[in-house]
Amino acid sequence: MTPLLLDMTRAVARRWKGATPSGLDRVCDAYARHFGGEALAVLQLRGQAIVLDPSASRKLFAALDLPTWQFRRRLAAILLRRPFARDFGGATYLNVGHSDFDLPAHARWLRKNTVRPVYMLHDLIPITHPQVTTPHKTRRHRGRVDHALHNAAGIIVNSQATADELRFYAGGQHLPPLLIAPLGSGAMPVPLRREASARPLFVCVGTIETRKNHRLLLRVWSDMIARLGDAAPRLVLAGSIGLGGELVRDRLRADPLLRRHVEIRTGLDDAQIAQLVATARAMVLPSLAEGYGLPLVEALQLRVPVIASDLPSLREIGQGIPTLLDPQDSAAWAAAIADFCDQGQEYQRQLARIGSFDPPDWEQHFANCAQWLAQIAQSADKPCMDSDNRIYRPATSASEKGQAAQC
Repeated sequence: MTPLLLDMTRAVARRWKGATPSGLDRVCDAYARHFGGEALAVLQLRGQAIVLDPSASRKLFAALDLPTWQFRRRLAAILLRRPFARDFGGATYLNVGHSDFDLPAHARWLRKNTVRPVYMLHDLIPITHPQVTTPHKTRRHRGRVDHALHNAAGIIVNSQATADELRFYAGGQHLPPLLIAPLGSGAMPVPLRREASARPLFVCVGTIETRKNHRLLLRVWSDMIARLGDAAPRLVLAGSIGLGGELVRDRLRADPLLRRHVEIRTGLDDAQIAQLVATARAMVLPSLAEGYGLPLVEALQLRVPVIASDLPSLREIGQGIPTLLDPQDSAAWAAAIADFCDQGQEYQRQLARIGSFDPPDWEQHFANCAQWLAQIAQSADKPCMDSDNRIYRPATSASEKGQAAQC
């Protein structure tokens, strides 16, 4: 049986550093859990790849749940004996972590070992919104996308919105076989209880960075505090500090009055996030760009309303439930938050509809993925196509779930 090669570079690097997982990291972890029993683990260093043999791969996958210090020791012990696989020609190589596939060394490794590369592209944000990142990150992501378009045996995307952006970027060129597979959010930890609060609480979950547009929330909260004083609602920003996030942190440090109503919480685990979100009047997500939006899905799973930016991906996954606003319109955000504080009309609309939310799940994601990967492995020259230029659409309606999607 031809092995599946699963790139573990990002997952291993995060655990070595002890970093808090991002949404992309959660996807890497889901793939490791699903394919860990069968895949060979791949590790890259600046595009130079090694493939672990079956025994070492099993040990690596098993070590992923260890505390940071134990994981480091286990990884060192695994690699010390140089347990490298040698015979994997013709295998399918799967990289869902955006790890180093823009580098020339990666392309040379693919050619040398004649493996079929499959990549997940989570978004094109560094290309479509270069103002929210650095020129270096834009250059690297353009390299990833260009490499995938020219060399991939297949590309997985997380939403129709990302597929549309990829097709627009590709122009008239043919896409590799493309799988549109919404991401599951996993089983949310059950909150202990919903705590009553004297003041409404709003929560924003995600890395604190320029793209997430937290500065709009600070403007809105500053205005509310000026009008309402101590009666203003509370806001918790739950996430690690990313690119541009230091501006948000510094603003709070410099404003004691704002800091009484707004706080940053970092390093929260899944159970703590679930408990925090469950106590909120709403999740607020004023992002300037998103490829998917797992916090939105997770809030709706917990039956917590959402106020979010009106972006294609969030419209797609929100199923008409969230309140969607222009991420540049502070007045609209202030009005929506006031409505939710008063449990007004829009808040009641969401409560009435939120029970109908049908969250995407990993079981369906991987069922579609397995069938699609099998088709790629069977025939590289005759990929499954429909009339929309090599787009493979999995089952999405409730009646289709659990059935194999057919071309």
